[in-house]
Amino acid sequence: MAQKILVQFDGSNFYNKVKQTDRSIHLTNFNYLAFAQKIAKTKDLKAVYYVGEIRQYEGNRKSERLFNSQQSLFLNLRKQGFEIKLGYLLMSNGKYHEKGVDVQIAVDIVRGAIKNEYDICYLISSDTDLLPAIKTAKEEGKKIIYVAFEDFISRALLKNCSSYIVVKKKDIDESVT
Repeated sequence: MAQKILVQFDGSNFYNKVKQTDRSIHLTNFNYLAFAQKIAKTKDLKAVYYVGEIRQYEGNRKSERLFNSQQSLFLNLRKQGFEIKLGYLLMSNGKYHEKGVDVQIAVDIVRGAIKNEYDICYLISSDTDLLPAIKTAKEEGKKIIYVAFEDFISRALLKNCSSYIVVKKKDIDESVT
């Protein structure tokens, strides 16, 4: 029987790591599915993209531009068969902060482990807030594979996940469409 594979993209985390790797890459046209399939070494997987939802505010050109860009991203992801789960953006001290995304990722890790929705979860995030969920999934007999970027590796996730994969710039470049 084939193993059930879940690939989770922490959208904001992924975006920032890719931009730190190569600022010229535009992720609205990125082949996320090919990237996920390369990492998981299978075409048979469930892919979920988690991100804070951008709202557009009338008269605010930046919010309109960012909203339109995110809608293009969502269209690209849906065409590739991704499920998109949204958190929200909260403004404090003049800056936006993503809220609810880590909790959704953690809930899906734990729920999926308990309900046997996956055997292996590839976690594309460096967020250590996910450690309790990772530990719970491993206690349920699931493998959690940390997908790290070569210049931005979390020691805590390396230590607590079942195993890890290090993504290099060429891996990103190969998925640019």
